[in-house]
Amino acid sequence: MGRRILKDTRREEIAQALYRCLLRKPFARTTIKDIAKEAKLNHGMLHYYFKNKEEILLYFLDWIVALHLDDFRKWAKKQKLEGRNFNEALSLALDYAKKKITLNEELAKIFIEVWEIALYHKKVRTKLQYVYTEWIGELVTIIGKKTSKKNAAMLSVATIAFLEGISLFHIMLSDIYPIKEILNSFEKKIESVINDR
Repeated sequence: MGRRILKDTRREEIAQALYRCLLRKPFARTTIKDIAKEAKLNHGMLHYYFKNKEEILLYFLDWIVALHLDDFRKWAKKQKLEGRNFNEALSLALDYAKKKITLNEELAKIFIEVWEIALYHKKVRTKLQYVYTEWIGELVTIIGKKTSKKNAAMLSVATIAFLEGISLFHIMLSDIYPIKEILNSFEKKIESVINDR
C-alpha cells in the first residue's frame, strides 16, 4: 500500500512539474527531460510512472480537473450554495469562476496550449470534453433550480463558452478591453435571462 501512495504522489509531482514547464514553453518543445528535471527526478525514472509525454499530459488533465473541481465543491459546501436562493448561488458561483479560473492567467495560458493540442489529438480532445462536461454539470445544478433541464444545459454551455473566451481575451487583450467590467455585466445579463424565463 505504501508503494501505491508513493506512486500516486510521484505522478502528482510530475503533473505539477508539467504545469510549471508549460508556463515557460509549449508542450511540443517540452521534453521528458525538462519535466523530469522540474520534478527533480532522473528522466529514466520518470518512465516508471509514465510511458511517454502524451501519457503525462492526459494524467495532467485529469489531475488539474480533479484539483479545481474538488476546490469548487469544497468552496460550494462551505458557502452553503445549495441552500441559497438562486440569484445568490449563481452570483457566487460565477464570481468563484471569475476569480479562480477565468482570470487565472497561468491556468488560461496552459489551457490555450491544451486547446491547440486537442485540435489534432483525439485523446486530449476527449479529456477536454470531459473537463467542460464536468464544469457544465456543476453549473446546470445551479441554473436547473430556476429553469428546465434543457434550458439549464443550454445556458450552462453558453456561460462556460463565454467564460473560456473571456479567459483567452484576458490573456491577449486585457490592455485593450475592460475584461472585469465585461464579466460583471455578463453576470447581470445571465441572471436576467434566467429570471425572465
